[in-house]
Order: sequence, then C-alpha cells, then structure tokens
Amino acid sequence: MTIEDKASLDMIQRIQSIFLFAAFCFMVSLFFATTASLVTLDGEIYDFRLTGFYQTYQDATERVIRQVSLTLYGCLICGLNVITIFMYKRRVLQMRLCIYNIILIVGIMGLLMFIIHNVKRVDTVVYHLPVVFPAASAILHYLAYRSIRRDDLMVQALSRLR
Repeated sequence: MTIEDKASLDMIQRIQSIFLFAAFCFMVSLFFATTASLVTLDGEIYDFRLTGFYQTYQDATERVIRQVSLTLYGCLICGLNVITIFMYKRRVLQMRLCIYNIILIVGIMGLLMFIIHNVKRVDTVVYHLPVVFPAASAILHYLAYRSIRRDDLMVQALSRLR
C-alpha cells in the first residue's frame, strides 16, 4: 500500500464520512419504510412511502399512487450525498455540498408533509418513526459540515506555520 493510498483511506475514515454515510442510510431507508399511514373515511388504510401510496390487503401490498417527483427528489439527495462523501480532497466544495443537501432535505420534509396533509377523504393520519429520518439526516449533514470546517481551519493553520 502506497502512502497516497493510505492517505485516501484515512480521509474516508474521518468522522464526517461516517456522518455522511449515516445520513445516506437514513435517506435510502425512506424508499422502503412507511412514513405515515392514512385511514380514509371508508376505513381503507394506505401506507405512504417516498415512492408513493400503498394499500395493504391481508396478504399483499399494492402501489396505488406513484410519486415520481418525490422519488426523483429523494434520488437527487442520495446521489448528492454520495458525491459529498467522495469529495474529501476538496473540503470547501464538500462543505458547500453539505449545505445544499441540508436545503434539499428541508425541502423534501416540507413536500412530504404537504403531500400527506393534502390527501382527500382522510380521517386519521398516523406517523411512523421514518418521518423523522430526513430531520436526522439534516442534523448529520450539519455535523459533517462542522467537522469538515474544523479540518479545513486546521489545514489552513498548519499551512500558515510553514
């Protein structure tokens, strides 16, 4: 293993990479986890995920409404997150991408709430734990931003000492 390979491996193992990977896991889990369950006035139960509305029967689950825009928005956030993880050599760009991702995550949280609350003929909305995953992802992005900034300030201080 060369010194350059070891340096690359050390940079990926930094704490900000762990924060960004955890945020990525939270966002990917939104594609598969039920965010909210909606009970209609007729007594039908619909599960809401990032990919759309699903109706659950006794033994099967069927997608009733597809949310393409929300799915693409989630893919954009996940893709930007992966790019941010591997931009460890360009700390300033990595910090900017963290901020952009936080803004996108706040947007997807608002879009999730808007879609859930604008469904007609809903009697009850039951939120599940994954509804807080975007907020946790935004917090992890902020923590990654702070760690990247601290590293950048340390590198600048060391270069001034030379």
